[in-house]
Amino acid sequence: MKFARYEAHGETAYGVVEGGAVRQLTASPFDEHEVTDHAHALSEVRLLAPCTPSKIYFMGGNYSDHLGGAEPPAFPQVYIKTPNSIIGPGETIVVPGRAGSVQEEAELVAVIGKPCRNVSEADALDYVLGYTCGNDVSARDWQRSDPTFWRAKASDTFSPIGPYIVTGLDPSKLTLRARVSGEQVQECKTSDMIFDTAACISYISQSVTLEPGDIIYTGTGGTQVDLKQGDVVEIEIDEIGVLTNPVVVE
Repeated sequence: MKFARYEAHGETAYGVVEGGAVRQLTASPFDEHEVTDHAHALSEVRLLAPCTPSKIYFMGGNYSDHLGGAEPPAFPQVYIKTPNSIIGPGETIVVPGRAGSVQEEAELVAVIGKPCRNVSEADALDYVLGYTCGNDVSARDWQRSDPTFWRAKASDTFSPIGPYIVTGLDPSKLTLRARVSGEQVQECKTSDMIFDTAACISYISQSVTLEPGDIIYTGTGGTQVDLKQGDVVEIEIDEIGVLTNPVVVE
């Protein structure tokens, strides 16, 4: 199933995407709901970020080819982004002019579907509603200069997600691609993760209760490129869709 969050006629709703249309739900996909007959063509609605997480985690160094020759971590490296950084499809990534090098990171994002605390790796995926595309926008100079990644990873607009939440996927068998202004700059396979999605969820849940709508960026592979004024970033996962965001430099 493919869930969307969208705006139509000035109102925000959740729906199920079927072909070129979206059918409205009676409630969010995180709650008990029914699919109604009220439908819109996708061309007639504005897609929004598919959820509004209270907590956003991202995994650092979770692909070997992103480590620059360093030893793989012994346990999942978990960092925090903040809700102000979330944007949806078509919204603008705003790069602060003082940030220096700012790059895209194509990532699979797991969307938690029910309260999750102290879960095992064997059970962890049962707590996932579905998956979406994510761009972990990263200010490299700030990563190097700050004791934490508070602005390097969580500046306004630095966490695009979308366009949909898709259920029933195997998170270990997906291919991620990033294109910047039409040129493919990344391609990585989730089978190459050092710690798979279940391991990341289980590890976080040992200390923090994950709640419906919370999200986990699961890491990126390969190398990235500096974003500049006028670029358009596309993050693609075949089974989910394409997340597209233009870039403006302040």
